[in-house]
Amino acid sequence: MLELEIKAAGKKVTIRTHDRPHFDEIVAKWLIEKFADKEFLQYASGGVIEIGIGGGFFDEHQKDKEGKQEECAATLVAKALGLDDDPVFKKLLKFTVTVDQKGGSQPFDIASLTKILHQQFPNNPERVIKWVEMGIKAKYWEQLQFFKEAKEEFDRAAEVEEVQGPGGRMLKMVSIISDNEQISKFARSVYGGRAAIVIQKRSSGNIQIFTNKKFGLRLFDVARILRIEEQKVKGKVIVKDWQKLESEGEVEGIEEWFYHKIGEMLLNGSLTAPNVPPTRLSLQRIKELVAIGLNPQAFEPSRAEICKSGICSSTRKDPCPWYEWGLYRCRRLRYRQATRHNH
Repeated sequence: MLELEIKAAGKKVTIRTHDRPHFDEIVAKWLIEKFADKEFLQYASGGVIEIGIGGGFFDEHQKDKEGKQEECAATLVAKALGLDDDPVFKKLLKFTVTVDQKGGSQPFDIASLTKILHQQFPNNPERVIKWVEMGIKAKYWEQLQFFKEAKEEFDRAAEVEEVQGPGGRMLKMVSIISDNEQISKFARSVYGGRAAIVIQKRSSGNIQIFTNKKFGLRLFDVARILRIEEQKVKGKVIVKDWQKLESEGEVEGIEEWFYHKIGEMLLNGSLTAPNVPPTRLSLQRIKELVAIGLNPQAFEPSRAEICKSGICSSTRKDPCPWYEWGLYRCRRLRYRQATRHNH
């Protein structure tokens, strides 16, 4: 049996659990240390709280006790602390109960590594617990930033609009000026309204464009448009080849924009590429260009009616301002037009 002295609600308490505590018991201990109040100390009979043993409040092994069949020590502690319905803890508790009750751990997840570390340091459980708690704290910080800070910032500063996408679908596009690393993920989540596109501008001036994979959007048209327009604001369009302009990665001479095709993201710098110069395009202009790139039914306003009738009116003497972007909708239009003429 293992006994650990901790401070809970400002008082010294002994945590008693089995030797080589699993991830479940370590989460329970951490929850008590961080969130216990004086009311919770009612569970510390004689100054001792038993976790996962003893048949008490926090022993999930008592299968005959109603309501504990789908529990683990950590979820029982969370309920006693009033944390079980807090979204900040949902992922942590769901993972913990799954690996504890259903054996759902993977070789490199933190629950499996906890067991391996106990094997490596069989006489030093405190060392293992300290390492595991670093991971728990990191996940808690991430979720706190997501559900508290990101939500507050999203509610306060996000601009939400609808743009038309493929198939006539109306898509939610969010733009925001923020350095919060969780804000884009929050905007794409159900909590942020499940945005299909998120455009985030950082205080450095760098801008990232993210898509929600659930919508299956492709950014090759957007990549071409942004790379051409970026060259224009720099003073000269050097790269004009459409295939090169929609290629993955970065394009020489237009290093401002990295196209990540697997994730369908356009990154003007990132956490792993902090030295990329910020785009010279304004956030408003980028929003306009993204909306154009995503909508196959969008055509240059002064020519839109004739475009929709199946005719491309762009010529060398009277070029369409959008022709240089090489939009796939325009290429298809010109191909069909050429095919009709040939017949």
